[in-house]
Amino acid sequence: MAEATSLRDELKTLREELARKVPREQPASVDPLSTRTGDDPASEPQAMADLTEHLDELGKALSEHTGGIEEFVKERPLVSVLAAFALGIAVGRLLRKA
Repeated sequence: MAEATSLRDELKTLREELARKVPREQPASVDPLSTRTGDDPASEPQAMADLTEHLDELGKALSEHTGGIEEFVKERPLVSVLAAFALGIAVGRLLRKA
């Protein structure tokens, strides 16, 4: 259950960082999202609300799956360690090529 708490803390930290990095009164010409996508600066609050909603959904989904993962690891520790090792090898190779 400690894993779920750390995920919630991580999501909270991401929300705080996002709130700090996205100024509320920024002109459209300076906003990198509006220049790339052509969005109206008036739609920024809606985008922030959508992002917050998606982060909440992600937090709920991660919390639900954390219990299942914990049970899987308890039932099959060797398979879990091997899967983590294989994932580490794959990520290492991808990062080396990047």
